[in-house]
Order: sequence, then C-alpha cells, then structure tokens
Amino acid sequence: YFQRLESSIDIDYCNKNNIDYVRRITGGGNVFHDSEGEITYSVVMSEKNAPENILDSFHYIYGGVIKGLNTLGINVEFKPLNDLTLNSKKLSGSAQTRRLGVILQHGTLMYNTDLELMERVLRISDKKIEIKKRVTNLSIEGYSLNKKELLKCLKEGFEETFGKAKEDNISKEELSIARKLSLDKYQSDEWNQKR
Repeated sequence: YFQRLESSIDIDYCNKNNIDYVRRITGGGNVFHDSEGEITYSVVMSEKNAPENILDSFHYIYGGVIKGLNTLGINVEFKPLNDLTLNSKKLSGSAQTRRLGVILQHGTLMYNTDLELMERVLRISDKKIEIKKRVTNLSIEGYSLNKKELLKCLKEGFEETFGKAKEDNISKEELSIARKLSLDKYQSDEWNQKR
C-alpha cells in the first residue's frame, strides 16, 4: 500500500511465471503468498472489543495464533510490531487497519513456504538480511504439519481468545459484492500500482 510496486517485487518474473500480485488495503511490507505452504487469516472486529493501543491490539489478536500453535507444542513469540517468531526467525507477519470503528487484521502463518521462490519474487532492500537468514517456516523448524491440522489448531486458538466461532457460509450477495470488487478494483492496475 505504501510501496512502489516495481521496487518491491520483480514484476517481469511474476508475469512470466503466472504469479499474481496485489496491493493490500492495510499497507505494510510486501508479502509472498504460497497457497501450498502458508495459511492466511483475517480477523474483523469492532474497535470496542480490542485494546485501543495498536501494539496491544496486534498482540491481542495474535493471541489466537499463539494459543493455537501452543496446543501443538510450538512456542512462538510476539515480536512487535507485527510478527511472530520461532527460534528468533519470522514465522508470521500481520498488518492492521482501522476504519469506521472496525479493525481488520490479517496475516500469514508459514508452514512449508517456498522461501527460494519468495526470495526470487520479492525485492528486499539492502537494509534487510536475505530471507533465508531471517524467515522460517514450521517444516524447516522440524514440525511436519499439514494445512488441515494447522487450521484446526488456529480455530481452537481463536475460539479460546475470542469465544466460540459461529460457522457460516458466504451469502450470494456477499459473493457477488466480492466478485465485483475483485474485478472492478482489486485486479486493476490503477489499484495495484497506486502508491
């Protein structure tokens, strides 16, 4: 959201290899999504239900991820402002925005992310160390878990943090609105190349 597209990713490589890229409403650094190696989560809640302080609210919402991983014996640490670390390496990052009294926080949990492809796609500034030295995933750290197991533990962790989840399906109206927004806004060059 706050970065120039061409300076944050290798656009030519992405286009040649059918790798999608999109700008997030929350801002923050660039994110590499690997549908076979990471889980993306979103939490939407009233500002009234979370700490007012941004740092405290990140930690509070991350509580669901932390508690879920703890059930599997994985002890991660919250590293302000918006990361979870395992063995001093980044395992999860998140971003947050607040509008009209509502908080949106979304993030990733890397369990078998292709870090070589991530390093190839993202353009990392000279100030940051190479990805392999500062980022990890659960499989690298010796945890052989599949997506289904992780989703189950995350659900349990979020329920422990926020209360019992009510499972529901997306309505036809919601799906229609999402498709329209995707086509008219989020897939457009105007949105994705805007700074």
